[in-house]
Amino acid sequence: MQLSKKEVFFTGLALLAMFFGAGNLIFPPFLGQQAGENLWIAMLGFIITGVGLPLMGVTAVAKAGGDLEYLANRVHPLFSKIITSVVVLCIGPLLAIPRTAATTYEVAVAPIIGHTSSLSLAVTSVVFFGVVLLFVLRGSKLVDDIGKILTPMLVLFLAIVIIKGILYPQGSIGVAQFEMPFSKGFLEGYNTMDALASVIFGMVIVNALRDKGLKDKKEIARVTVWAGIIAAVGLSTVYLGLAYIGATTGSSFTGDNPGQMLSYLTTALLGSLGKYVIAIAMTLACLTTAIGLVACCGNFFSRLSNNRISYNKVCLIATIMSILLANMGLAKILEISVPLLVTVYPIVIVLVVLSLCHNLFGGKRMVYVTSSIGTSVVVLVGLVDMMAAKFGANLTILQSLLALMPWQNQGLGWVTPALFMALIGLLIGPKTKHQS
Repeated sequence: MQLSKKEVFFTGLALLAMFFGAGNLIFPPFLGQQAGENLWIAMLGFIITGVGLPLMGVTAVAKAGGDLEYLANRVHPLFSKIITSVVVLCIGPLLAIPRTAATTYEVAVAPIIGHTSSLSLAVTSVVFFGVVLLFVLRGSKLVDDIGKILTPMLVLFLAIVIIKGILYPQGSIGVAQFEMPFSKGFLEGYNTMDALASVIFGMVIVNALRDKGLKDKKEIARVTVWAGIIAAVGLSTVYLGLAYIGATTGSSFTGDNPGQMLSYLTTALLGSLGKYVIAIAMTLACLTTAIGLVACCGNFFSRLSNNRISYNKVCLIATIMSILLANMGLAKILEISVPLLVTVYPIVIVLVVLSLCHNLFGGKRMVYVTSSIGTSVVVLVGLVDMMAAKFGANLTILQSLLALMPWQNQGLGWVTPALFMALIGLLIGPKTKHQS
């Protein structure tokens, strides 16, 4: 059995919509304004982590026939459960899911009602997650619902904003506000959380394809990879468009909140109609992502409990937690996300890259083990130093150790240890291939 080209296309649209959430809309225009004349080099870094890594994640999952838990199991089963649980919680009820509701409120609801209050945020969160649950509990129809209903509406409203912004820019591209545009864009791509989500979303697509009757593993992998490519092209197009209209605002926007900048841009481009257009686009983007993420949480934690806790029950718990955390507000959620993302992202990147290169090093388990250890040590030391600095402590020893790492100032200090430890694993590891 093979899916038609139309079905493959809609599967790709569903994956695009699941990726396209709060961060995908609010960060590119803000980065574009800050990058100024260095717009394209900054966006190259952003697209590597915001598009390239998610595509690699989906491809790794499709070819390996499993999700992040499966990939991390090549290191150790306990490590697998820990890192996958942390990732699912990050892209789930601790960060990404609450962020969808908080962003919907700040960009879509507050500008229309003309004021902000804890009560209106609470009401928005309850209604938002009520709609999310209606879709999530539809199970196997989830991908079709997103791909055929929600995504085309989302693309239409985003196209209106981007095309108007390109044809009628608000000003000229300004001066760059940072010295290392590529590394800044690279790290900003973390904030989309798409690379983390990709190793989970990939399995949602795989399961949906199985529900459609596909049995052949190669066909499932082929369709999933094509869905990833369609999603990657869509993400890149929208990112570049949003970044460009952000860059052409020059100095006309002086705030420091990415969500407020998006509201400012649409109002400036479309007048009073703008706040309604972006309200619809943001709500659709956040809904599709929240639906995908809640479904992922339901699948993972239900499986982790050996189905003792049902999928529906996990989804309900995740939405309740998300309602509570969403009421912290967008600024607080973004503040909390930084230390978690710079810790988890490098480990996931290493696992994905190793999985894609699995056959090149004979699939030796020791390569997975040593490179993961090297990466984990560096990012955990960095996390301790970051948290110490936040609370006013000065850990000179840790700072000296981190300073020895090449590219540490660019947020890439983990790369060299990961490569070095992978080489060590290749030299000392047994010759037997890890069974995939």
